[in-house]
Amino acid sequence: MFMTIPFEGPEKKLEIILKQADSDIRCNRDHRWTGVVKACGAEIISQKNTADMDAYLLSESSLFVWSDRVLMITCGKTSLIKAVPGIIDIVSKDNIAFFFYERKNLMYPYLQNSDFETEARYLSAFFTGKSYRLGPANHDHVHIFYFSTPERVIEGDTTLEVLMHDMHPAVLGTFVPRHADTVKDLEKLTGIDRLYPEMESDSYQFQPYGYSLNKILGEKYMTIHVTPEPSGSYASFETNIYETDYTNTIDYVTDIFKPNRFTLVMTTSREGNSVPQDHRLPSAMTGYECSEKSFYEFDCGYAVNFFNYMKIAGVVRSHKIDKDGEV
Repeated sequence: MFMTIPFEGPEKKLEIILKQADSDIRCNRDHRWTGVVKACGAEIISQKNTADMDAYLLSESSLFVWSDRVLMITCGKTSLIKAVPGIIDIVSKDNIAFFFYERKNLMYPYLQNSDFETEARYLSAFFTGKSYRLGPANHDHVHIFYFSTPERVIEGDTTLEVLMHDMHPAVLGTFVPRHADTVKDLEKLTGIDRLYPEMESDSYQFQPYGYSLNKILGEKYMTIHVTPEPSGSYASFETNIYETDYTNTIDYVTDIFKPNRFTLVMTTSREGNSVPQDHRLPSAMTGYECSEKSFYEFDCGYAVNFFNYMKIAGVVRSHKIDKDGEV
């Protein structure tokens, strides 16, 4: 049975990049990160580590901590901006080179504690930042608030997000736990286990339904979050793994979830004297038509490629996996 109160799948996200690396910020022996997570209305479920980073799986999405940056993603009714004071206490405001806050347009905004404009005003008390809307006002779009200082120039930093709505009913059923199901069964059945199989995995099935995954290797991460409610199904995929062409990865991810519509957001830092545009993204998607294609370049040295895709009725797609079982 599905809950009568809808769950908000689309996430809020913040990323802080430091001027100077500080390995001490990774420590959670004093429960500093536990407190940060609780401040926004979530809890830590589990944790995985590499020599370069710590990855926390949360009751609402994920937290990643490196010695030079912090990435936090939350969904539902969480107030992610409430984590900002605690994070600043840990990393020191004077050591922050970049601050990014992102919030996709929501399915049930009337259930939230605040809207983006209110959140931007709250963040302006900490940072003299700028806010933007990426994408059309009357369709899927993303709000961004950012602050930057000139002390640090970052090259080759790329993040890919695939934000998917209205999944196929057959896909939704696989994310509703049955008595004999395990999270590994789910990942094998859907093909999620073949996404970057060399990475260490940490995943969780929620009751009565829902799924979250972190994968890490070195300083790289991949994360997936799924809200399979028929009234507003949603799934997100995100990674900082660099690829010269993301076409196969995007094709494989969208084939797992079979959304009726999805948004691609690729955030990229400067390479030399320029910011790359969409040469690593697909020029076309089988079974989908592109309804929005935009490029935004910011004065902080980062840029965003933004695409909206809509499913073409009647087109059937299949997984594309190589002989080694990799995307």
